[in-house]
Amino acid sequence: MGKDNYDDMTDRPSRRSDRDTYQRRPSRGLIWTIALGIAICVVVIVVWYQFFPNEKAASSLGPSVVITEKPKQVEVINDAPQVQIPSPLNDPVQKAVDLSAADIPVLDNQARSLSDVPKPVYGTSKTVQYADHLVQEGEDLTSIADSYSLKTQTLISVNQIRNIQAVKAGISLRIPDRDGQLYTVREGDMLSTIARKYSPSLGWKTLQEINGLKNETIMVGQQLFIPDTSTSSQIQMADVAPIQFQKPTNGSIIALFGQPYKNPSSGNTESLTGILIVGQPGSAVVASAAGNVVDAGYEVKGRGRFVVISHEGGYRTSYHHLENVEVKIGMTLAKGETLGSIGTSGSSYDKPTLYFSIEQSGIPLDPSQFF
Repeated sequence: MGKDNYDDMTDRPSRRSDRDTYQRRPSRGLIWTIALGIAICVVVIVVWYQFFPNEKAASSLGPSVVITEKPKQVEVINDAPQVQIPSPLNDPVQKAVDLSAADIPVLDNQARSLSDVPKPVYGTSKTVQYADHLVQEGEDLTSIADSYSLKTQTLISVNQIRNIQAVKAGISLRIPDRDGQLYTVREGDMLSTIARKYSPSLGWKTLQEINGLKNETIMVGQQLFIPDTSTSSQIQMADVAPIQFQKPTNGSIIALFGQPYKNPSSGNTESLTGILIVGQPGSAVVASAAGNVVDAGYEVKGRGRFVVISHEGGYRTSYHHLENVEVKIGMTLAKGETLGSIGTSGSSYDKPTLYFSIEQSGIPLDPSQFF
């Protein structure tokens, strides 16, 4: 009995030791948890290195590296204009950068006066030259002509002005570089015959050069500039007349406005301020437009029997060398109403010849521009 108990006592510790060893072994779940944690850490490290390489490089440089950007150096140009920035303490109001007066371009925003307008240079070209002039407030034809050393009649001619009162601010006028007139070529005209009409000493070659023609060929309706006279023609019309005029008698125009002619009253050769019309004896002379007879009379040498009619718009028409007069001062005539007949009174003309003129505000106009 004692042995058995002894054996029992020796065997029990051995079985208890095996059981304690088994209990101290880690479980499978714990092992898998640890393995999963390690795998997650590895993945995190790999991802970190893939997306944040700079931090990787920075970490290799040491504990702490500060990178600073070096400011750019500004190149100094010796010839550059100096710019002075005013101090707020000295001038708190001025905020703009102040440039040297020599470096600031000056802009002239003021309208140029008449004296500043470039004018044609006289005598520098054989061919007539033109400049444009915009009429300003307070200017009129006389003042503009004077400023260019031209005759008023030259401006009237070149711009075909029929109504002087219409020349106002804003109207553009063409200014030739010399006095003269424009002539419209008619059927049968040649440069030589045109030159002889206005000046026997002019010559067709000079007329060709003045107008810049390549040869002596001219066409009907062409405009030619005739120098040293005063007439009218086309180019630009300032305005049409407020009333319409008609030819005062049947017949042929033998002398044009501005053409040299012998004045019957003085016997001197002058520039014609109207036109001369040759007609048949006894042909009626009619009022060119409706108006009032303001003058009529007789001059033995000069106008002969004459009539002067006043019209609206400041116009006046004159009729000279009449054979007889059928109206009196103060009468009102309708357009086309007879005032007398064509004749040669006051002149030495061989054929019945009517002198007819149109003027506005005392300035003669070319009648052929009105009918």
